[in-house]
Amino acid sequence: MSAAFWAGAAALAAVALGFLLVPLWRERRHSGRWPSAALIAACATVPAAVGLYLVVTTWDPQASGGASAEERAMVAQLAAKMVENPGDVEGWRLLGRSYMVLGEYALGRQAYIEAWNRTPNPDNALKLALGEALILSDRASITAEGGQLVEEVLRAEPNNPRALWYGGLVAMQIGRNDAARARWTRFLEFDNPEEIESTVRRLLAQLPPAAGPGQAGASGSAAARTGSGDAFALEIEIRVAEDVPLDALGPNAALFILARPPGERMPVAVIREPVDALPGTFTLSDRDAMIAGRSLAAYPELSLVARVSPTGEAAERSGDLYAETVYRQGEDPEIALVIDQVVP
Repeated sequence: MSAAFWAGAAALAAVALGFLLVPLWRERRHSGRWPSAALIAACATVPAAVGLYLVVTTWDPQASGGASAEERAMVAQLAAKMVENPGDVEGWRLLGRSYMVLGEYALGRQAYIEAWNRTPNPDNALKLALGEALILSDRASITAEGGQLVEEVLRAEPNNPRALWYGGLVAMQIGRNDAARARWTRFLEFDNPEEIESTVRRLLAQLPPAAGPGQAGASGSAAARTGSGDAFALEIEIRVAEDVPLDALGPNAALFILARPPGERMPVAVIREPVDALPGTFTLSDRDAMIAGRSLAAYPELSLVARVSPTGEAAERSGDLYAETVYRQGEDPEIALVIDQVVP
């Protein structure tokens, strides 16, 4: 697959976005708002193929010229409008998708973060868009915040083709080869362009052979790891220190409870709760696993974190409030945490 192909594909995608943006822009000028149905269509213009930039790295948007000057100027106008009207969530989402088409992944990430910060309950489309932007702007994010968002979408929409593509990359990156194989195999069941399918087939061929019967495969069942048919679960009592002002955090604040191997950033299980659920007792179990079939009992130690995000972002940010402890297998599965620390 040549660099010229990807340069052409990117240019065509930018042109396609231009056809959508022009009428949307005119509608915005006349009515003062973005038409939601058209916005959804615009955000769906660029398919899961954008994820192939992770593995096809010969395309240089600067060298190829990318989008035209007119298209870039149109996106710049949209960005200027968002400065004037920062509360327009749909506008931020459209700006994020526009930057992604232009290959400006860091700017796309920031636009999606602006949309996320203004959305009390982000939908799966926004989660996946932000996850994609995080991964494409910082590949280390595939094993951290970006990968976490992809996994959240996959749990809610196991047949989402774009989430399956990225989910395969996440699983492969953290050594869950059987999960990567399952996700990409399911991805191939959809009607995809041949160029994308051939790339996925090559990635599948590069994976190690699947674990045979009787072997401790990477995607073995939780029951096999726990020794019973019940999901492994931890009961976590969480309260807040008296000097922590939760009532001043604002309407977008959210509580994230997660488990991850000590020293790693990528959670193996996570749940999201409203802040007003505090104080309370929460159950974190195999049902909350980021990768289906991977039991919490498979980890000798787990770092358990309760984090309050004032903005509701899944990604850890400076100013977040948190508590953390280490759980070792065999210890009492009832844990107590007191949120009394601030992320620097």
